[in-house]
Amino acid sequence: MKHAFWGWKTQFNHEAPSEIFDCMLAEFLLSQGKAVPTQEITLQLYGAKNLEELMEKQLVKFAAAPDLYEYYNSNELPLIPVLWKMEQAGILLNIKHLKTVGEEIDIAIIEIEKTLKKVAGFDINLRSPLQIGNFLAEKLQVPLKKTKTGKYATNETEISQYSDAYPFIQSLLQYRELTKLRSTYVETLIEKTSSESVIHTTYSQVAANTGRLSSLNPNLQNIPSSSGFGQKIKACFVARKGKVLLSFDYSQQELRILAHLSKESALIKAFQQQKDIHTSTAAEIFEVPYEDVTYEQRTAAKTINFGVIYGMSSFGMSAQLHIPIEAAHSFISTFYATYPRIREYYEHYLNQGKINGYVKTLLGRRRFVFERAGQETIDNATRRVLINYPVQGSAADLIKKAMIQIDNEVVTKNIDCQLLLQIHDDLVFEVTDDPAIIDEVVKKVKKILCSIYPLSVPIEADVKLGKNWGEMKLIEQKNS
Repeated sequence: MKHAFWGWKTQFNHEAPSEIFDCMLAEFLLSQGKAVPTQEITLQLYGAKNLEELMEKQLVKFAAAPDLYEYYNSNELPLIPVLWKMEQAGILLNIKHLKTVGEEIDIAIIEIEKTLKKVAGFDINLRSPLQIGNFLAEKLQVPLKKTKTGKYATNETEISQYSDAYPFIQSLLQYRELTKLRSTYVETLIEKTSSESVIHTTYSQVAANTGRLSSLNPNLQNIPSSSGFGQKIKACFVARKGKVLLSFDYSQQELRILAHLSKESALIKAFQQQKDIHTSTAAEIFEVPYEDVTYEQRTAAKTINFGVIYGMSSFGMSAQLHIPIEAAHSFISTFYATYPRIREYYEHYLNQGKINGYVKTLLGRRRFVFERAGQETIDNATRRVLINYPVQGSAADLIKKAMIQIDNEVVTKNIDCQLLLQIHDDLVFEVTDDPAIIDEVVKKVKKILCSIYPLSVPIEADVKLGKNWGEMKLIEQKNS
């Protein structure tokens, strides 16, 4: 007889997954991507008096979807003890170093404030959307759109498309990033640190309908890595004495999954030949030899590649690349002309989803297509979400599957290795600082990651090593 729980991880007591039924996790899968209600509401919806009765009714639903029940038992439920151990371990934070970084950010913020106020010619409130909007539109003549309330839109998406033409906007965006880093990360991290200077994040399996894990209280998955100060903040996360941090980051995993799902021969061939896929796309779009692709062209192609995965529109891509909408539309058209099977795959996938009422990941996790009964069409926003789902959702499933296997075959068999963090396609471990142990962990973990599922293209992972999270160096390691 299984014991019924609502959120087993919060009550974990070293039970075996085979003895447990997590009603909250089950409802997340059975609801096919819709938000999971509270325990009380879920009991009412099922007409169940207690969790045991709810479990029985959910098992009836699982019986009608055996592949979903298999996914629940093999991927989501056994992940809970893995996440529990990660949360308990936590990661060490150098608070003194972080406070220094905070002081550096304060100085940078003050300098930007002085510059922006000097340009404005008055004591402009940089935190006031009204003042910023009026100044940009009326003084600098930035062609901003207006919101429903009649005020100028000053969100990042709106103003970033003009940043190349207006240095004031570039500095304003930098100011916003720094103030966010200061409040969201420096202050919050210090506040959340335990008496042992350890940060214990909480992972949720039911917060994102793509199936991705979410890091909460504090969020350690969203520290901006492209920012210099973001890297400095990450460098404050350090290995314990006698240990090092070891990172395994899937290489272009979502594009590899897209190649597998779409059976696009040009994309598959590029991966099999171990070409850089962003460079390959740039060569086609900009009509230059692979060897002559510039950094700027590759960056644009990267945006295009991921834009297609996320269902980005021509408008969204124009804002991202700071180019006219017509040029963005041309880029997207060229992408589909270069990889025609991808468009065919998406059309077939969406049509099948309309027939079934749901779409699926590689491992069988489902997401609903229609919001309400009797609906037959989907709007553009839903279409973008559905296009993203099989790729990002499958990537989320595969790394969960890998985490379970790594825990069983590496972590529990080696006291010198502990999984600390998961940042979507990236796993961060703490390992004893011994070359032999490091080499053994690298070989075993990389072998699991790269063989976790038989894709039609090779799976690869980059491995980095360091004393802190922000200054890790790439390890040259051939695929096992």
